[in-house]
Amino acid sequence: MSNRDLIPKKKRQKLSQVEFKALAEFRYQIRRYLRYMEEKARARGYHPQQYQLLLAIEGLPEGKRPTIKTLAERMQLNHNTMVELVDRCEEGGLLRRVREDRDRRLVILAPTPTGKSVMEEQASASQAELQEIGPVLFTSLKRLMGAPANLS
Repeated sequence: MSNRDLIPKKKRQKLSQVEFKALAEFRYQIRRYLRYMEEKARARGYHPQQYQLLLAIEGLPEGKRPTIKTLAERMQLNHNTMVELVDRCEEGGLLRRVREDRDRRLVILAPTPTGKSVMEEQASASQAELQEIGPVLFTSLKRLMGAPANLS
């Protein structure tokens, strides 16, 4: 069950023209941001999902462990796809699998120093790009949520 299933559904209303424009702008800005980040990753010689995996590991919520199962859920990938991505990251020297001392069956994923460096550089570029497009995203989202766009 997803979080969406827990939220009561409101009666769907037809979007206004302003809301359509806000939704289109929000989608455009998100896609522009994602493309920028994908191109940045490729220019450095790695696949965008490799950075996303490193970021997912670094940004796990408190109490979560970086296992393939947890990270597949966080990245919304199926298990087999995540295993392939982990294999590619390991082959590229970005992360390593570590067996847990207490339970040797449990495999934890840990970024290598190279992986950490790649993730930190890409995350800095990500933050800079978000600082540029963030105000437009924020305004679009507020319009979609029904709040006046001039709220801070």
